[in-house]
Amino acid sequence: MNQKDLFQTFLADQFPHEWENFLPKFELFHSWLVRENSKINLISRQTDPADIWTTHFLDSLLSVKYVEFAERRILDFGTGGGLPGIPLAIIYGDASVTLLDSRKKKIESVKEAALRLGLANCVFLGERLEELSSKHDAEFDLIVSRSVRIEPSFRKKLLKLLKPQGKLVLYKSRNLEDTEQFENVQIFDASLPELGERKIIVIQQ
Repeated sequence: MNQKDLFQTFLADQFPHEWENFLPKFELFHSWLVRENSKINLISRQTDPADIWTTHFLDSLLSVKYVEFAERRILDFGTGGGLPGIPLAIIYGDASVTLLDSRKKKIESVKEAALRLGLANCVFLGERLEELSSKHDAEFDLIVSRSVRIEPSFRKKLLKLLKPQGKLVLYKSRNLEDTEQFENVQIFDASLPELGERKIIVIQQ
């Protein structure tokens, strides 16, 4: 079974009635990401295009087993190449997904991806977390962040952006040191043979 087949199996298991509608958008996103990554460094240039299906797409959706994303306002902090924000926006068309990255060039690039995919549920912010306007305070039900180290200086701002009862959802591997600064932490083991050790950390506001 190749990497795309593994991703397709995961999609079919998680979304048995809808996965066939989602797959064409992931195919389009894959083609765009491979092409765009040759111009601007969105993901590691060492990544084999075949591995994107598991290393990035499947990995981005690991959290759906543990968190309810439907109809939520979601912030993707440090989105980079639109991960996990774009995959979540594809799956949850009724959610609002705000993609945040301090590198404006990456945000402009991801904005083009969303346009090509026909995703009308995405918002884009090319700003540093610390500089986000207070108008965004208590705006989000969920903040997701994948492969970003949560510095102590980020903690207060992230919690301020969440609604009461909101959740911070972190994608981690072995090193969980930066999660120790939070209370109300749940750790879910999402490890898979194709991805190695993976943890989904859910922090309740």
